[in-house]
Amino acid sequence: MIDKILIFGEQIYLKIKDVWETERMHRIISNFLVFIFLMSLILYFLIRHHFLPERGLLKSFANPFFSIEVSFTMLLLTEIISMIFVLPKSVAKSVTKQFELLSLIFLRHGFQEFSNVHSLDWHEMVKPVEHMFVYGASSLFIYFIIGIVYKKQRHIIICRTDRAQRNFVRFKRGISLLLLAAFLYIALKDFNELIVNSIYVASFHTFFTILIFSDILVLLITIRYALDYRTMYRYSAFILATIFIRIALTSQAYYDVIIGSLAALYLLFLVLTYNYFEGAKKFKNHSGFAHKPLPNKYIK
Repeated sequence: MIDKILIFGEQIYLKIKDVWETERMHRIISNFLVFIFLMSLILYFLIRHHFLPERGLLKSFANPFFSIEVSFTMLLLTEIISMIFVLPKSVAKSVTKQFELLSLIFLRHGFQEFSNVHSLDWHEMVKPVEHMFVYGASSLFIYFIIGIVYKKQRHIIICRTDRAQRNFVRFKRGISLLLLAAFLYIALKDFNELIVNSIYVASFHTFFTILIFSDILVLLITIRYALDYRTMYRYSAFILATIFIRIALTSQAYYDVIIGSLAALYLLFLVLTYNYFEGAKKFKNHSGFAHKPLPNKYIK
């Protein structure tokens, strides 16, 4: 029964993934983002020349720089969907992708501060510019750390047989489907809040909270295939890194960039330490079972 559910979920997952990763979908997303950006600028023009009232939902568009924030938020939402499809490929790659999102969220915060600039008077600009620099520098630092992590990261197969590995991947694909449903629910809820109350607050922190629980679920499923200390520690440490991301997203200014940057360093040292103690490409765990690099068919 479980196998049938997993196979059915995998079929749905692969159909959605194949559609999402096509060049045609990429063009649609690009055209949509361009449309959103241009429409935001048109709304600003109409409000500026009093063709539309500056109230309610339109109030934010009175600032021309708000169009950048809107477009970048839409881009972030598409990146979250791409991150969901990474989870079944590799837990390590999925966690690294979450740090990519954190770096983009910090850039978004920088654009948000830019939208607070209403004049070129330095006394009014100093605080937003200061925040822009801090968020930009932190985003760049995380980008740098991610680059090193990708070069050093190894994808290890933990299952003894191909059948077990296929089932493990199917479990993760099922979890990805649930994550996609949760993301769509959160996005629709945020959109409803925008329409009803004229306030849009992207619930990135809510989605990252769900990611923490999904990572824990993957860890518990991993026990079906491997129960050695090294594997459990590696997966548990990855979960801790995602918790740091969640804390960073709800922290006050400056604390968020400090926590996010330290979390990226934590991920880097985790990968380096794991590689150092586990040797080159093959190693023996306590049970004597040889772990091997993960085949490309599972990580591509």
